[in-house]
Amino acid sequence: MSKSYLNKVELKDGQVILFHRQHSKRPIYHVRIHVRGMTDIHKNKITYIQESTGETDLEEAKRYALERFDSLRLSVRKSEPVNTIAFDDLYHLWWADKQQRLTVNHIAKGRSGQTQRVVWYEKHAQRYWLPYFGDTKLDELTHAFVQGYWTWRMGYWGIGADVRHRELRRDRDFKKAVRYIVENCKVRDTKIRC
Repeated sequence: MSKSYLNKVELKDGQVILFHRQHSKRPIYHVRIHVRGMTDIHKNKITYIQESTGETDLEEAKRYALERFDSLRLSVRKSEPVNTIAFDDLYHLWWADKQQRLTVNHIAKGRSGQTQRVVWYEKHAQRYWLPYFGDTKLDELTHAFVQGYWTWRMGYWGIGADVRHRELRRDRDFKKAVRYIVENCKVRDTKIRC
């Protein structure tokens, strides 16, 4: 056991260890849990889980640690991964597969270049999905959180949304003005005459 574990308390024959971290400002208990057979989302073996209990009281920390131990044992029994995946991790796993299928379909139809569907997915992911859902764990995605996405999305381009909206409008207006000048006006001695 590392010397960095202070006030170590062992439970379940050493499978659950509560401790304080060295040099921490607050005496919050952390837990290290070992359950044989734990795996991550990619089926890689995990030796232990270590996390904060968020508790300064030993009895509350024990309660948290034992509940977490039981939930990990249940996950192992069900052959489920013990750590949860974030939305952006899931998106990247999904997108690798989806992009490949879209490309194969595109080529099978005898087309070349990048498919518009790929461009659409990439734009939406970068503009909407990843900024909102990003590092949110999948088990934290509640119905209310997803409904909040639609509220956020409606305000994304709304009146006075923020700099994004003004910059895009300014760029669009500038391009229109330049196009009008080029098509309809004559430039003489740095003066524009339409």
